[in-house]
Amino acid sequence: MELLESNLDDLRVADRKGRVTLGSKYAGKRFALHEQADGSTVLTPVLVVPESEQSITSRQLNDSFLLLAGLTNNWDGHGSIAPTNAMIDCAREALALLHAGAVARNIHWIDPHVGSNERGQVTLEWWHHSRSLTVFIRSLDKIEYLKAWGQNIDSQMEDGEIVRLNDFVTLSRWLYQSDASAM
Repeated sequence: MELLESNLDDLRVADRKGRVTLGSKYAGKRFALHEQADGSTVLTPVLVVPESEQSITSRQLNDSFLLLAGLTNNWDGHGSIAPTNAMIDCAREALALLHAGAVARNIHWIDPHVGSNERGQVTLEWWHHSRSLTVFIRSLDKIEYLKAWGQNIDSQMEDGEIVRLNDFVTLSRWLYQSDASAM
């Protein structure tokens, strides 16, 4: 292993096998090793997201996704399309990313209500006092939201697309802030 870092003061070779110990400023941190084509190895810091009290695979969420998977077309008697397994898998993955992002940023997390709309899209819904946030998993490439803080569609609702994790973080902070500072 060739070390490419210029500041190697805290690195020490621990034994004849070439294992390296990292000094105290790296204590408790985790790294991934990536071997390069030229034989050198790059250490990359890895963020380990701690589990909250209610994990993303909680029984309630698993049951919700199982219910969605069991739907058939016309599930509501009005011709609505059932979500596909691919759409449900995409929603599970999106929810895991949203959850990990919230936990990593110390943002309040409550499991969402998981449902489906008439187009077979998966919806994730959260409520807090007078505010609601609905996330629509529209396709494998498109996630949108609707936030509402009243009933007037023109002045008390906003919709848009979630492109980056930070978009969801901003929406979560809005959802859980005090009513006096909403919007």
